[in-house]
Amino acid sequence: MPFGHSTDDPTRPQRTIAAAILDPLGLPLITTVVPGNRPDDPLYLPALRAAKNAGGVRGRTFVGGGQMAAHETRGAVASGDDFYLGPLSESQLRRADRDTLLRPVWDGARPLHRVERPGPEGQGTDLVAEGFSIDIALTADVAGKEVSWTGRRWLVRSVAYAPARGATADRHLATAEAGPGERATRKQGRKRLSETELTAADAILTREGVTGLLTYTVTATPTTRHKRGYAGRPESDETTMSLAVQVRRNEGAIQEKKRALGWQVYASNDLTRGLAHGVWAYRGQDRMENDRSRLTGRPPGLTPIDLQDEQRIAGLVYLLSVALRILTLTEWVVRERLRQTGEKLHGAYAGQAGRKTATPSAELLLEVMKTIGMRAIEVDGQQYVLLSPLTEVQKKLLTRWGLPADLYENVVRNFPKPPRNTSEP
Repeated sequence: MPFGHSTDDPTRPQRTIAAAILDPLGLPLITTVVPGNRPDDPLYLPALRAAKNAGGVRGRTFVGGGQMAAHETRGAVASGDDFYLGPLSESQLRRADRDTLLRPVWDGARPLHRVERPGPEGQGTDLVAEGFSIDIALTADVAGKEVSWTGRRWLVRSVAYAPARGATADRHLATAEAGPGERATRKQGRKRLSETELTAADAILTREGVTGLLTYTVTATPTTRHKRGYAGRPESDETTMSLAVQVRRNEGAIQEKKRALGWQVYASNDLTRGLAHGVWAYRGQDRMENDRSRLTGRPPGLTPIDLQDEQRIAGLVYLLSVALRILTLTEWVVRERLRQTGEKLHGAYAGQAGRKTATPSAELLLEVMKTIGMRAIEVDGQQYVLLSPLTEVQKKLLTRWGLPADLYENVVRNFPKPPRNTSEP
């Protein structure tokens, strides 16, 4: 999680936070703070080792992005009898090789596994993704020792992601088509299209990622204009060239590319799990994004950082990571109790008494408890502590957190008395 020049404030130093998050809680297990100019890749293995030591058991699944799916990192995870799950980038599996694996699907020769989720009440299930897997033998050098294992590659097509990628491809095609073609259109105040500008057509195709999908045909039309002699200047003929651009779409190549959109390759070494487990496990990474937003927002509020000392900056991050753990547990305990009972929390939204939720955020829960107040007053030398009455929602939250219902009453009963004023008049 990078912070600093690129995301927050150009005047502040950039920091990188490497974190290992416990799923499904979203609880940070490991937090490491390094300068922002450090590369990300070397941070994965130390974080994985620290997470293994914190857990103390084997057979865990580490889910991460493309950098965690590097071959050496996967080998290190497999050597410890653990499992990994992450997408393979094009540097690890070329697009041409991926398309070769997908060819039997396009030819209708390979069946696909389906991942579904319950749809609206009474409407059956919704298709989320579909895909298939292949197993391959892998070897890697881990700390000077060769490690061998069987890896599984899941080729998955997201039903929602594929149309979105298709719409993006259409926008890129439209932008590329309108490039030299629009420039060649004659309008008042617009200069004629020059040959120099036409040489940038290939650059436009490359920039929009549509090389091979569009072709430009340029037609040059000469126009000769006779100029009369005047004031000693001899008459002459002047010839200018008008360039017209015609853009053609390679529909076959476009359709070939579109049907490959939405497909992603995921690497795993857990041969006992099916496609649905991998899809839902990888989609669960949004818990990490929630933690990142909490670090950059309020609470706890990591930005802006007004410290200059490197150790103090790291110390602040570690302190806020403790607060993040508390927020995460506060949220997860209530959500888990609601899931177990099948209930929904209502009365938590100010001004919306009928609104319910099964997944309240920690921020919402703290907002509900914020209205609890205590006041200490003194009457005739006697101190009294007044407690605002708890609402039904607050009482239910205390129960779901496993806290005693009379928690605040106990605080009132044991409220410390102020010291006597022993100073002389």
